[in-house]
Amino acid sequence: MNKNKIGLVIGVIAGIVIVFFVGRYLLTQRAADREKQAQVEQENEKLAAATQSLHQVCRYADSVGIDTSRFAAGAQPSLAQLDDKRARLLLEVRYGKKPSRMEFNGLREAVDSSWARQADAASVDDMLARAATFGPYKQLVGHYNRLRKQAGSRPAMADSLRIIRQSLNFYRYTNRFAGDRFVVVNIPAGELNVFDRSGRRLLPMQVIAGKADKRTPCMTTAIQNIVAYPYWNVPKSIATKEMLPKIQRDVAFLYNQNLEVLDERNKVVDPEDVDWASLSETNFPYRIRQASGCENALGLIKFDLINPLAIYLHDTNGRDMFTLTADRWRSHGCVRVQKPVELANFVLGKETFDKGFMNRCLIDQKPQTMAVAKPFPVFIAYNTADVDAAGRLRFYKDVYGFDK
Repeated sequence: MNKNKIGLVIGVIAGIVIVFFVGRYLLTQRAADREKQAQVEQENEKLAAATQSLHQVCRYADSVGIDTSRFAAGAQPSLAQLDDKRARLLLEVRYGKKPSRMEFNGLREAVDSSWARQADAASVDDMLARAATFGPYKQLVGHYNRLRKQAGSRPAMADSLRIIRQSLNFYRYTNRFAGDRFVVVNIPAGELNVFDRSGRRLLPMQVIAGKADKRTPCMTTAIQNIVAYPYWNVPKSIATKEMLPKIQRDVAFLYNQNLEVLDERNKVVDPEDVDWASLSETNFPYRIRQASGCENALGLIKFDLINPLAIYLHDTNGRDMFTLTADRWRSHGCVRVQKPVELANFVLGKETFDKGFMNRCLIDQKPQTMAVAKPFPVFIAYNTADVDAAGRLRFYKDVYGFDK
């Protein structure tokens, strides 16, 4: 074989090798491009699904009175950003936000933060449905959306919608706390209800809350003790501003009101031994306590609440106020309840007080404290919009001027 033929053979072989490797490279590159394109398409599909899921939750959240502008998808969001916004919005749908008027939080939150992270596009509807099982909440949502449809032609409706949104958020907020049953005191309504988790009203009653200049504070708390025949330890502000001038005019005021004077060691002092004329608001080294009994301002039953503000629920020696007047805002801040015996028995889980307890009013009784086996949750709220027992939308008087 001459050199020309050898060169030709080598050239052919080299060409074949080159074609082979070039072809394999092109095939590999094409496969890589296809895989990359598939990944891009898959990522785009995930982004589209996440965006759609976020929009779905936003639509629902908007229908229950949540401001969803904070959760808008934005321009070119990442999948992680979309998932985070959806999770945070789902948590607000279920648990709400802390109401701005809440002055004290005495209940421990039990928020399942993993709940919203477990949602996929297929399970969102079910999760949203399970987040709204409380009866009054669902009824209030229905009224909210009914009024929204009218808002376009009635601009004044905006205030009503804003007030309803606050109440909807309150009901969502109660989901942050454990307890199959709980008390809700609604100050503007002058009502107390014991609810179960489905929203059934187990023990409705009227209450008398703080007057406008002695507001009952909003709080989350719990009944920890129930006291039969309680003393009333008169708050110092009442003792010095309201009682002291009356005592200075006539010390008999103390005897007529069954009041005792105690010194700094909690020893009872003879009122006749006190130089009342020398005392003032800033110089008052005593404590005034009203003895137990029918004339006691707290009545015969007191419900101790966990809080540092000296706020509690209690019976009253003026029970006729529930029938003689519609004014439900007359107290110095504590809450007088219409049915103390029924509430005490419900919280204690047994008939500790019989039907005749309120009428016997035994004399010379010392306070008897009964511990509640498990602290009973209490929410003191300020909701000027709510639904009544029949599901009707009610707007209550803004007695403290909070909604102006």
